[in-house]
Amino acid sequence: MVLPFLYLALGAPQYIATLLLPCVKAARLIVEALISPYVKVGARAKYAMLLPNLIIAGVLAVVALSAESLPIWLAAALFIAVSIILGLCNGIWALGSNQIYGSELGEKDRGEIVFTQLAGSCVLAIVAVWITRDFMAGDTPYERHRVLLWMGVVALLIACVCLYQVVVTKSPQAEETDEPSSAESASFVGQVVRGWALAVQIAWFRRFLVSRIFFLSVELAMPFYTIHAATYHMSTPHILSIFVTATSAGTAIGAMVWRKLVSHSIRYTIAGASIIASFSALIAIAFDLFGLASNPWVYTTTIFFLSFGIGGVQNGRYLYLLSMSSEKDRPYMVALGDVVAGVGGIIFAAVLGLLAQLQSVLLSLLVLAALNAVAAYLALSMEEKTEPKSN
Repeated sequence: MVLPFLYLALGAPQYIATLLLPCVKAARLIVEALISPYVKVGARAKYAMLLPNLIIAGVLAVVALSAESLPIWLAAALFIAVSIILGLCNGIWALGSNQIYGSELGEKDRGEIVFTQLAGSCVLAIVAVWITRDFMAGDTPYERHRVLLWMGVVALLIACVCLYQVVVTKSPQAEETDEPSSAESASFVGQVVRGWALAVQIAWFRRFLVSRIFFLSVELAMPFYTIHAATYHMSTPHILSIFVTATSAGTAIGAMVWRKLVSHSIRYTIAGASIIASFSALIAIAFDLFGLASNPWVYTTTIFFLSFGIGGVQNGRYLYLLSMSSEKDRPYMVALGDVVAGVGGIIFAAVLGLLAQLQSVLLSLLVLAALNAVAAYLALSMEEKTEPKSN
């Protein structure tokens, strides 16, 4: 929500705004594939979480200080570069957190903590954004809204201090060495090829790959809502504070709901989240057609429900693959899944972005509503661990 909104506040072309999140996703997938063999449990995993936060804090500070003074084309390039750096750092951070969560927590506790932590962070975001809202003053929308970037810098620095205090109590069965395992040491292309062979053999994994393409219609939807919201609310006082609150509230409440549901059925979690995201797109269209989208408090309901759904899909499909795959096959499955998501995400954003630029963002939202509904149907067709698997 924040980066695309700030980008649009500069008056830059809206098509680029639709590519920011896919750039984050693609960069994250690339770095995860390239360095996953070298992030181990222990100090290395902890610093894989700590150092990216420091880099992101520095990058956000650069954007806050310089973006408004740059020519539009250079500002657009800056936001693309920032998105790529964020993706690279997020990927390294995710590898470190996955290693620590995987070794420190059991399967049941893992799902509980993932969603509880997500809810807690969102509550803190809401508190922070309203405490600092009086500082959001300036002559231009960008000046008013960039306060959130400085909040992000401060929050990341605090996170680094907390991460430095983390003590890992468990280690993997094998001693940590500088040499990756046989599965990890294969080249990324080799992992993808092996993942493709597994997809040919294993029915549940094939269905998951197809489903994950449609899950992107939920995970990458926010920039289109941002473009739609910006057409009405770019200059509305404190609007980004309101939207960040709606985003955080939807994510937090959703996390508590999904935390309960995921322990019973991961596929129902993903399906329910996708249906809610589809509903969000439909009400955004309805608000526009009936003249209600100009009311910021009414429009926040669309952001709330989308955020509610995104958390369920993102964390649900992560937990699903973790639960269904064996330790031996998981690196190959993750590699192929990353390629599918990376390529699919870029194509998805490019096509819908062109549709929004050349026709109407409402048409993009209508397509999103349909794709979200398909994602829900495909989620229900996936197998779960308690069900018999077919190869």
